[in-house]
Amino acid sequence: MSGASAPGTLLAGRVAVVFGATGWIGRAICTEFVRSGASVVMVGRDSERLEEVRRQLGGGDQIMAVVADVISPLDVDDVRRAAVERFGHVDLLVVSSGVISGSAFEDGVPADWAEMIDVNLRGLLHASQTFAEPLLTAAAQGGAADMVLIGAVSTDVRAPRFAVFNAVSAAIKQLARTLRYEYGPRGMRVHIIEPGFGVDPHHVSREELASRPARPRPRESSPVTPQTIAAVVALAASLPPGANLAEVLLLPTEQVLS
Repeated sequence: MSGASAPGTLLAGRVAVVFGATGWIGRAICTEFVRSGASVVMVGRDSERLEEVRRQLGGGDQIMAVVADVISPLDVDDVRRAAVERFGHVDLLVVSSGVISGSAFEDGVPADWAEMIDVNLRGLLHASQTFAEPLLTAAAQGGAADMVLIGAVSTDVRAPRFAVFNAVSAAIKQLARTLRYEYGPRGMRVHIIEPGFGVDPHHVSREELASRPARPRPRESSPVTPQTIAAVVALAASLPPGANLAEVLLLPTEQVLS
């Protein structure tokens, strides 16, 4: 594995499915999982980018890449089937698929809103519902079972020009809280990680990147990097089954919410 330390055992024996595996957060999470000893099913829409990530992680039997669109229930079902056939079970799900576009609300494009709702919310619902059964099975057998949703700190800061994205993100946060109450008594942990930093250039519209006013980027020393997010996800999944790192608001030290 290029540039990686020797594999650890923090998540040895775990089988993780990561939606949005080719994004900058998803890629870092896959890297951390493999480094920690988990088997990983990487899911994304772009076969070339999936293959690139697979090669970067060193390939091997520990890694499986599946081309699928999270907004297609049939695709998501196929991912579950393939994962269970390959590894025997799934006990860790991460949903980091997402798109973002922004504008003054009165100038918003309904097609952009529909895409955010489809990918960020409807796709997340498909993935969470489809993998709830294998996760609950793992929990019933006495092992750890984790559903990790990647949210957005904007639900707390109410960032202007991103009203619809903020609304969808708030729905995801509420879903995580509700599922935690529904599934916690059955042994499944539900986590939501809300990082505070710039958007993924792969997931933002080209027009928005061109038109948005420049904003200061976090310092290079800022702890909120994809690798830091991945470390928090791995930490949450590695805790004893009786403890749940339920909600994480991850901010640069210098950032203050308003």
